Amino acid sequence: MNIVIIGGGFCGSLCARKLEKKFNVTLIDTTEYFEFTPSVPNALCDSTYGDKIQVLHKNYLKYAKVIISKVDYIGDEYVRIKGREIPYDYLIISTGSSYNLPFKSSSVSTVSRSEDLLKIYKKIEKAGDILVIGGGVVGVEVAAELAINTNKKITLVHPHDRLMQRYPEKVSEYAMNFLKKRKCRVILNNYVKKNRKNSFITEDGNSINADLALLCTGITPNFNFGSKFISNKKGFLIVNENLKVSNRVYAGGDIINTKEEKTAQNAREHAKVICKNIIKEIKGKSLLKYQGRNSPMVISLGPKCGIFFFKKFILTGLIPGFMKKLIEKRFIFDYKYF
Repeated sequence: MNIVIIGGGFCGSLCARKLEKKFNVTLIDTTEYFEFTPSVPNALCDSTYGDKIQVLHKNYLKYAKVIISKVDYIGDEYVRIKGREIPYDYLIISTGSSYNLPFKSSSVSTVSRSEDLLKIYKKIEKAGDILVIGGGVVGVEVAAELAINTNKKITLVHPHDRLMQRYPEKVSEYAMNFLKKRKCRVILNNYVKKNRKNSFITEDGNSINADLALLCTGITPNFNFGSKFISNKKGFLIVNENLKVSNRVYAGGDIINTKEEKTAQNAREHAKVICKNIIKEIKGKSLLKYQGRNSPMVISLGPKCGIFFFKKFILTGLIPGFMKKLIEKRFIFDYKYF
């Protein structure tokens, strides 16, 4: 039984680990490593940090075959890479998402993987003024990291009336106060519309001078394989309650249209349901239904501080900061040694 997995993030890597002893598993990824992406903002001011949150696929997978390549096409029974067809009995799509640049400029960079940060590390060092576009979790974490570890002038622009607007107000307030105390300028209810050299024009016509802009908003699914799978208006794959896209094809992680936060925890929950359902389907049993859930969240504010919340419980300060580091180390240790 051949199972092909496209994408080696939180969902894809866990699927490969769970299934490789039972089936002929092939993991296809554009990078040769798994990366703990929630810690990517921590690598902004430390060029060596990326290595600490990466594990080569071939090191944690004992039986699965790993292919480093882009997928050109997905057929009914195969995927095509570089003119070569890889047959599958079951396919798992977990290619994740990335930030979509609203305008082209050499002074704008994205923050999604540590390889992005290696490219802009020197730009950060040289920049005097830095603009952070987006005030969601990643934008707040990036702004906090820069505000604490550099002497740069930091400006954050967010289109909503509070930071991380989908989360409790106390979370937003704590993040806002944290950034303001560290002299980070926060502009709400506005967005960057265009760019002219080192000047960024907001929707209301104001200009923000910045040597470097870090884009932390506007995610788009990484899916362009020339297939006929159905996606919604934003390009996210439409899955049913069993996380199936079509017959013998499952999908999980940031790429799917489930109404929940795009988090590592949820991607791993997708993987667990997908693996169980593939085994159940092979045995002719009823499939599990994926129940979306609200997962605990840990947001880092620099190397030592953070915010933890789950439902109505909120904890701020040093303990959440320590929790984020502990979670990261546990994940990497697990991938390296188990």
